[in-house]
Amino acid sequence: MSISFTVSGHAKPKGSMRAFVPKGWKRPILTNASLATKTWEQSVRLASQEFANTYTTDPVRVRLRFSLPRPKSLSSRASRAHVKRPDLDKLIRACLDAMTGVLWADDSQVYSLSATKCYALADKAPHVTITVSAKLYDDKHGDNRHSSNRSVP
Repeated sequence: MSISFTVSGHAKPKGSMRAFVPKGWKRPILTNASLATKTWEQSVRLASQEFANTYTTDPVRVRLRFSLPRPKSLSSRASRAHVKRPDLDKLIRACLDAMTGVLWADDSQVYSLSATKCYALADKAPHVTITVSAKLYDDKHGDNRHSSNRSVP
């Protein structure tokens, strides 16, 4: 099983969670610091729901390619590598959290993750391209199929 889809829009990072205990309560309430993150996660969740029939509890491989807005001041010949905020790990977290419960049961199922962030081409809108593949294990050989069986003294 392998699926790939694109979510249009400016990717938002998953910020830090804030906890507070309302007066008279015994348990804290966790909130996200950014409303924009909720909107972005809803967009990712909505796009991934098209593939909800592929829901799995098996290990999955995820590839994320973020194309972020290109500043007008950046030359078209300049590098496309995006080395400014937002942090890549926070962009990843927002997407993985949005797909949890839709494509997989828990994001701990992600055993392989590859992600890049770059500036979108001048004529392209910002977006993220997401590819999810299920890992098909071979019980007979396991994951050590290509490794040497020699012991090292």
